[in-house]
Amino acid sequence: MTILRILPFFLLSVNLAAQLPAKMVDYREARNGVTVLTAEIQVPEEDAGYTLLLPAEGLVRAVIVMFHSGRDTTHPGFEQRLYVDAVQREVATLYITTGNLFEFLFDEEKYRQLDDYLGKAIIENQLPADKMVFAGMSLAGTRAMKFGEWCMMGKSRYGIRPAGIAVCDAPLDFVRFWQELKRAMKLNHDPVSVSEAGWVSTVLERNLGGSPDDNPAAWLDYSPYSHQRLDGGHAALLKTVPVRAYTEPDVLWWMENRGKDYYAMNAIDAAALINTLRLLGNEKAELILTQNRGHHPDGTRHPHSWSIVDNAELVQWVLEICE
Repeated sequence: MTILRILPFFLLSVNLAAQLPAKMVDYREARNGVTVLTAEIQVPEEDAGYTLLLPAEGLVRAVIVMFHSGRDTTHPGFEQRLYVDAVQREVATLYITTGNLFEFLFDEEKYRQLDDYLGKAIIENQLPADKMVFAGMSLAGTRAMKFGEWCMMGKSRYGIRPAGIAVCDAPLDFVRFWQELKRAMKLNHDPVSVSEAGWVSTVLERNLGGSPDDNPAAWLDYSPYSHQRLDGGHAALLKTVPVRAYTEPDVLWWMENRGKDYYAMNAIDAAALINTLRLLGNEKAELILTQNRGHHPDGTRHPHSWSIVDNAELVQWVLEICE
């Protein structure tokens, strides 16, 4: 990376640091281990816990719970910028993590861990438990959906249920997702896609008892949405919950840069989820399609990015569904 690319990151980080609200609560449980994805890939853990950013005046009208890994609020990532818009509207932002940067939520204990962090944040900071919207991008969006459904099953020790859920370009139907991972490996067209497909499919198969052919029930149960089930599987739990699915279906970009088509895009899950919820009678299920908004913080074009979300408009939606 050249100095010309580093400089914008540095300036943005300084700017964000200067905009920190009056109160930030940072609860950490030290983690020094590693997450083993494959025999060749191991990733250091981050500290578990949460970072809470509160409005300057102390009044909290709603809370956006971000399941995004990484809690450095001076980082130029678009997810970390959300609090800047949120606190201006008296909305708190809570970044929550198990410590695993690639948390798939395979185990009940991980749900309990997140539930306890959320409960701790609510109790110690007088947060409105009935005005919490879960959100996340990509795998963090998967976590937001899965944790929301877990709460809707009545499993939260604190009686938490999401007031709404917003996911950005997240994989939801993991049978569909696995099939496309395997296809990418067979095509062997793009190194980035092949590498990701290799470790992701390995992690999924290791934790779900083999492939979808080997253990179909486990894969259907794990998926926060299933196209094979007319009611969407676990997604039916959200038929009364306001849900937004953001996606930028730039199929030409995927074809030209990754050798992928619609079948391999998470947009297909987003559309299917919202369509299913609407068929179930959920009039507050919305599919948000964007054009030419997706890019990384350095300006590189990429439709798989939180940049497709209008943070200020999302905060407005949160207030509308919570009040």
